[in-house]
Amino acid sequence: MIKRSLFLHFFGPQVLVLLFSLGAVALYAWRSGWTAHRNERIQAMYAQAELVARLVFNADGTAKSSDEINQVCRSVRNEEGLRFTIIRPDGTVLADSDANSTNMESHATRPEIVEALKSGRGWSDRYSATINSHLLYAARAIQRDGRTLAVVRVAARRDALYADLKLANRDVLLLIAATCVLAALLSSVLARRVVRSVDAMRAGVARIGAGELDYRLVIPTLPTLAELAQSINQTASHLQKQIRAVADERSLRERILASMTEGVIALDARQRVMGMNDAARRLLNLDDRAVIGTPIHALARRADLLALVDTAILSDKIEERELADIGGNDLAIWARATVLRDADGGRVGTLVVLSDLSRVRRLERVRQEFVANVSHELRTPITSIMGFVETLQDGAVRDPETADRFLKILRRQAGQLQSIVNDLLMLSRLETQSNGLEKEPSPLAGIVGDAIEICRARAKARQVDIRVNLPEGLQVVAHAGLLEQALINLIDNAVQYGGNGGRVDVAAEQLPEGAIRISVRDYGPGIAPEHIDRLFERFYRIDKGRSREMGGTGLGLAIVKHVALVHGGNVSITSEPGQGSVFSLWLPTTTNPA
Repeated sequence: MIKRSLFLHFFGPQVLVLLFSLGAVALYAWRSGWTAHRNERIQAMYAQAELVARLVFNADGTAKSSDEINQVCRSVRNEEGLRFTIIRPDGTVLADSDANSTNMESHATRPEIVEALKSGRGWSDRYSATINSHLLYAARAIQRDGRTLAVVRVAARRDALYADLKLANRDVLLLIAATCVLAALLSSVLARRVVRSVDAMRAGVARIGAGELDYRLVIPTLPTLAELAQSINQTASHLQKQIRAVADERSLRERILASMTEGVIALDARQRVMGMNDAARRLLNLDDRAVIGTPIHALARRADLLALVDTAILSDKIEERELADIGGNDLAIWARATVLRDADGGRVGTLVVLSDLSRVRRLERVRQEFVANVSHELRTPITSIMGFVETLQDGAVRDPETADRFLKILRRQAGQLQSIVNDLLMLSRLETQSNGLEKEPSPLAGIVGDAIEICRARAKARQVDIRVNLPEGLQVVAHAGLLEQALINLIDNAVQYGGNGGRVDVAAEQLPEGAIRISVRDYGPGIAPEHIDRLFERFYRIDKGRSREMGGTGLGLAIVKHVALVHGGNVSITSEPGQGSVFSLWLPTTTNPA
């Protein structure tokens, strides 16, 4: 429909202009032809009038008889098909070839007669009431010796003149008609060519407007349309670059917001959400439903947060406070609200930033527990040492048997202090030298063997059988001394808590991704689930009294975890009460034997 309308808009005016122009030319040509033909005919009629005058007037200027004159008029009319009339200077009709002259009125006022009497010749084109027909009149005055004898008037039917002119103009009309048809065909072809190009451009612009910014118009052959198509393509290319830049900027902003640990909420002037990142959803415990355009009070039903937003709206300062933990999940949130302004500095809303303080609070709690645990672990041996020293000073030193027993206790307590200090120093070194740790390929069997040998005495004393299952030739890229210490702690822990007369299995395997897993299994009473997540914390003990009796410092498993971390690995525990426990150590970097 659009294409047809466009064609009519192009082709219709051209055809109308063409028809009007050719019609005007044809009319002008016909009028010119008619005028020329009429003038030629008038001149011929003047000559015929002169001939008739010679036939009806004698040489001396006298007129022939009335019957002779009428006979001449009728004879000439029959040969020429014209009407002849002879009029006296006073207007009286002497003879007429088509009517009875005696009944005809005076012709003195006829325009052609008046002009002929005045200048010798005259003509007119008018309707004749005598014969009820439109005639062309030509009159000529007959003069002798300066005297007007009569006026001879010749009349011809106008339709007869048209018939003669029609034959003469037929070829011209055929040429004009052929020209019209040819011009219309050429105009149609050119219009369709323009319409096809314009329609293609319109469809292309519609595709660009629909979002296909990489689409480009085909350049038409018509120069004007070609310039227009090139301009549209340049505009589309510029628009594509601008939209791509905006999309990249928006994508970058969304990636930044998505990767932030702080929650960000942008509110408009009516406290409706304009934007919210995933961290804010998590901190406010929101699901994945749409939030854009939703009022904040319909999403976060927290009086403290809503009060903070209301305060920020009424203030130009940064408002901040800690939000209460209403979920009972130990979640601490620090909220900060400030004015959100546009590029011109106008206030358009409020920006709320939520920071998760839970990790900071947990670290503070761990630090507090660490200080408390260190103080507790050190207080017991120090108290014992101070008590026995005071006893010795009060006189027990003079009793050799009592002094010897007290000194052995003092030595054991001092050794416990030394073990705690050594383990703390090792943890400190592990935390500070993770980046500069020297690693080298070492046979795993040698490291495991050395660790078992150190634990052999305690295992023998508790009648614990240590069994080893290692793949032959397996090597690990690690710091051999630290790995050996970690295995000593794991094996010694299994020997101590596996029960007397039990068994400890030490195994290793290389995983498909290239890492190596070393596991130490005991068959003791197992560990309750509520203790597993905290076993690797410093000074954490399941049974504190029993642990101290066995001489543990409470730092052994914490050292194992840090050894794994500095190697880029990790540790895990699987245990069931009554079924024993499995401690696994993962190391990511291994090599094959040469």
